[in-house]
Amino acid sequence: MTRVFEEGSKVKLRDMILKELPKFLDTKSKEQFMKLHSNFCRWGIQNIILAEKTKGDKIVKPRGPASYGQIAKTLNVVMKVVVHYCHLPNSNKAALISKWLNAALDTKMMNFIRPASAVEWPKSIEQVDECLYATLQEVVSDIIETKHGSSISHVEFDDVYWEGLNR
Repeated sequence: MTRVFEEGSKVKLRDMILKELPKFLDTKSKEQFMKLHSNFCRWGIQNIILAEKTKGDKIVKPRGPASYGQIAKTLNVVMKVVVHYCHLPNSNKAALISKWLNAALDTKMMNFIRPASAVEWPKSIEQVDECLYATLQEVVSDIIETKHGSSISHVEFDDVYWEGLNR
């Protein structure tokens, strides 16, 4: 996200991540993991505020609550680093949890994965609510299955395609 959190929101977000991270690392099933993920994102849209964005003297975007998609992206990046790259809490558990991690979608990635048949599609991550978020992750799963024969994870998809889109 290019927008900055309002003063105090970054600390709230960090503190909640540190509080909830042990629960994510101790999860026993994909269902439990996804429930923790959803609860975290719901908390985020109620507690995290984005700062006003200005260009010169003009307000480009007013301050307001972060969207479900923005909170999910932040959490997904944290989980990717903690679990996929750092292998926490240990290598075996990280290998299990890595299968449940979601792609950290941003606006560029959402435009890339847009199905040709999609009549309506969000223009930015700010428009992504919980239901749409689930749909976007399903689209990623379909692309992984179709183009990669299910041989890569959502995190690997995220790494490969994000790198290509941001060159």
